[in-house]
Amino acid sequence: MTRCRVLAPARLTALFARRSRVTLLSVALVCTLTGASAQPAAAQENASAFPRVRSTNPLIVTVLQQASEQSATFSRLVETINASDGLVYVEQGHCGRGARACLVTVKVAGPNRLLSIWIDTRTVDAEFMGLIGHELRHAIEVLSDPGVTNGHDMSNFYQRRGSRSAEGRFETQAAIEAGEAVRAEVRKSRTIASPSFTR
Repeated sequence: MTRCRVLAPARLTALFARRSRVTLLSVALVCTLTGASAQPAAAQENASAFPRVRSTNPLIVTVLQQASEQSATFSRLVETINASDGLVYVEQGHCGRGARACLVTVKVAGPNRLLSIWIDTRTVDAEFMGLIGHELRHAIEVLSDPGVTNGHDMSNFYQRRGSRSAEGRFETQAAIEAGEAVRAEVRKSRTIASPSFTR
C-alpha cells in the first residue's frame, strides 16, 4: 500500500524553492566544468601561436617587432627559431669584454631548450637590431645541434665550430654576416621612410 502525504501550500512553496536552487546549482556546475574543459584547449592554441623569440622587456618586445618588419633577414632568423625546439629570451643585461650583446647560456626545460641573450639597451638604433640579429644567428647555430643542452656543451660547440675574436669571444662568420645584413636592411628601410635618417 502506498502512503501519500498532503503538504500545506507553504511547505510546497518551500520545497519547490529548494529544488529550484538545486537545479540552478547543477546548471552552474555544468557550465563551470564545461568552461574549465574549454580553457586548456584555448590556452594550448595561444601557446602554439606564441613566438619563440621572446622578452619580458617592453622596449625589446617593440624592437623585435620593428626589426621583423624592417629586415627580411631578421624575420627569417625568427622564423627559423619558431620552427625549432628553442625558446630564445632576449633581455637587458651586461655581457662584459666590451660586448653589447651575447648569447649567455642554454638549458633544457621539458621538450624545449631555453636560450638567453643579453643586450645593452642604452642605445636603440639599427646597430641594436643588428646585434640582436647577430645573436639570434648564434642561437640558431646552437639549436642546430640537439646535443647542446647546457653551457658546457655550448662552449665545446663553439670551440669546434667558431673562432676566437681579439677580445676572447667565440665568433662565427654566419653570425657576423647576419648582423651586418640586418643593420643594412633596417637602415635602408628607415632611409626610405625618412630621408633624414642616417644612423
